[in-house]
Amino acid sequence: MLASKITCTRDLPGVSGLNEVSVLMLLIGIGVLAQVVFKRILGLDELFERILKKLVDFIYYLLIPLAFIKTYTERGVMVNDLWLMASFIIFLVISMASLRLIVRHESKDYYNALLITSIFPNAVFLGFPVSLALFGSIHVASIYGLATLVLNVVVPDIIALGKASLIRLIEMPALLGFIIGLAGHYLFPPGLTGIVINTLWWAPYALSYTATMILGARLPLRVDVLRGNIKFIALTSIYRFMVAPLVTYIVLFIPGVDWSIVTQAIVVSMMPPAVLNTLIASKYGWMPELVASATFILTLIVVLCLPFTNLLF
Repeated sequence: MLASKITCTRDLPGVSGLNEVSVLMLLIGIGVLAQVVFKRILGLDELFERILKKLVDFIYYLLIPLAFIKTYTERGVMVNDLWLMASFIIFLVISMASLRLIVRHESKDYYNALLITSIFPNAVFLGFPVSLALFGSIHVASIYGLATLVLNVVVPDIIALGKASLIRLIEMPALLGFIIGLAGHYLFPPGLTGIVINTLWWAPYALSYTATMILGARLPLRVDVLRGNIKFIALTSIYRFMVAPLVTYIVLFIPGVDWSIVTQAIVVSMMPPAVLNTLIASKYGWMPELVASATFILTLIVVLCLPFTNLLF
């Protein structure tokens, strides 16, 4: 049965917001340090990239589905989840229409690059650890992350090819974890459900902390990307840091969603662009360097602001 409210948001015990943000910054620093050692000191760029790829695959194909299995076996689907998904879809539609008008004199590739960078946030690799640090919970981040991951694959396919790949969608590890988690919550006997939840208690932590280190390891060690990209980065910033949280707030406020859920959703909606956007831009030739530049700058802004977030939440 669908529940209308989430009554407990700090579902991971022993989490202190201040301590977790400090850990977050430390892990980002470790990732940056590893990048400096491998690339600048040892000159092992290719080895470093191979290691990173393995870690990203480990997160994408194992930790994300396990975290989703744990989360949705424990809680199932709630009415608030539907509103969270609706808020992102409404934001997507508003962004597509308004950006088309704003950059109507630019090329189609420029519009597509700006579209995916402005719409799809880093809800998993940064949204999960930030939510865990600030709220002790990844419930909101997980449903928001699921929606963004699925649409981040479907929407670009439709734009570029005129259709979405059902096979790619079905094979998404996050979606599989979500489905298995729902099966566990609604179909498994209570004893088995408890075993799954207790066995996978570590999955959200492992996902958040590993993703944070990789985030630091992927931050470009240069700032010259600003040159010539001010308009693109400025527009992306407006949509990521202003339009997205505003739409999220309005859509969730109208039906009376619990304020704790609204707060978490606003934070996750303000995450910088997803790294996946750069891969998609490269695949379809949508100015990948521009997408990567905006992703770097906005990610750096969010990371530098993390130590001050506890003053707000």
